[in-house]
Amino acid sequence: MAAEAVPTSVNSDDNLRITAVASADDAKSAADLAAGDDLTYSLKTFNRTVAEATVDDPRLTLEQVLSRPGKTTETIEVQGIFGDAGDVAYDVCAPGTVLNIAVRYSVPNSTAWTAAQVADILHVKCGARRKDAPVENGVQTYTQSWYPIALTEEDAAITS
Repeated sequence: MAAEAVPTSVNSDDNLRITAVASADDAKSAADLAAGDDLTYSLKTFNRTVAEATVDDPRLTLEQVLSRPGKTTETIEVQGIFGDAGDVAYDVCAPGTVLNIAVRYSVPNSTAWTAAQVADILHVKCGARRKDAPVENGVQTYTQSWYPIALTEEDAAITS
């Protein structure tokens, strides 16, 4: 029996693009994304997690409690670079701002948005910014939560 194929991995360095589009625009249109605000290099971290609740499904006299997936909770927290006038994310993601955020993985950052690419589309409201404590031999940062206000679109196809 032959061993299974080993897929090629993609280095995460320079293979991510995070673009913000005003909430009235379509974050799946290459034209709107090209006109959007690129946030990738204004951010230090981008942490998106999804937690899934468990629904117990007990049965009379069954010795094992069955279960099934329940509702999901998505949490998005970013850490931005603070203090430079060239920072895009600080202004674009002002607290209370509603945005569509397109997150494209495994394609070089320098590649323009084009039709047929895929991205996760996050519909968010930006929360309060919290300036992080200064650290020795580090950079000034702030932390901000982005609150999902509509269903996230996983692997959405970009249109022309």
